[in-house]
Amino acid sequence: MLALGFLYLATIVLWLLVVAKPHDPVGDPFLAVMEILTILSALGFLGLVLAVKCFADDRHRIHALAALSLGTLAAGLTMAVHFVQLTAVRQLWRAEAIPDYRLIWPSPQFAVEYLAWDLLVGLALVVASSVFLGSRTSRPAGLALLGSGVLCIGGLAGPLSGRMILQSIAIVGYAIVLPLAAALVGRVFRATPVHGSVA
Repeated sequence: MLALGFLYLATIVLWLLVVAKPHDPVGDPFLAVMEILTILSALGFLGLVLAVKCFADDRHRIHALAALSLGTLAAGLTMAVHFVQLTAVRQLWRAEAIPDYRLIWPSPQFAVEYLAWDLLVGLALVVASSVFLGSRTSRPAGLALLGSGVLCIGGLAGPLSGRMILQSIAIVGYAIVLPLAAALVGRVFRATPVHGSVA
């Protein structure tokens, strides 16, 4: 997830440097790369919440199960959005059946995307953080998960108000803080005995 986060940010920076029109919607080939990376990130996030579920002790099993459920729903929704974008939407655009293939707010696809990454991922991270907050050694991972989740949920202010600059709060949460949190969770996993879990 950390590597995918770097690749995603690098794609955005490359788009800004090459296209130099930050107020225009992102177009291909940059958008296609970002959509593929988003699908891979959704699979990585699904793996993360599944690992947390397997790792949680009995006291936190319900929290881990809730995080897995929310994360599975989020991953499914975002993968569906980007699969449709990469296939049907682009083919409809080439056939001149729709005016644009890019994700532009407001649109139903973007609304589903924000539901997935802002609300569902945010809630999953907040709930998953409780698995790690009880132990001193795993607390940094728990705090990072919690911070990422709160930022994701905070980004909902953008689509709810129509002031999309506020959605940048969520972007910081899932594009910057989440990959770092995942790396910290990975450190906890590596430092824990095979049959152990956070006490």
